[in-house]
Amino acid sequence: MRNSLVIAAGMLLSVASLASEYTSAKPLLLQAIDAPDGRSKGILVGTVAEKFVSTTGSSAPVRVEVTTVKRFKQEGCRRLNLRMSQADVPTKDGRKVVFAMDYGINLCRDGSPAGEE
Repeated sequence: MRNSLVIAAGMLLSVASLASEYTSAKPLLLQAIDAPDGRSKGILVGTVAEKFVSTTGSSAPVRVEVTTVKRFKQEGCRRLNLRMSQADVPTKDGRKVVFAMDYGINLCRDGSPAGEE
């Protein structure tokens, strides 16, 4: 019985640690606008992820994390930070590092750019 509980708990933890996959960062941006904590995250797949892999030389997943930097007075509008990162990127000296790029974007839920209010 105890072994069954340990196995079941391990399976639940592994499923919970799996991130959702997206072909674009747009759904994650919109999720962050609506999230109570202003955050969303997932794994990028498809054309953009393939470009990352071919550029960096790493086959690790491309992770996307969106955080809210500022809430504008205009309803549903935020200043967001979009971070795309990938682990195990080889360097010229043979080490492997995490490569990350950050983008700032003003965005409203309807897809329009947010004003600087």
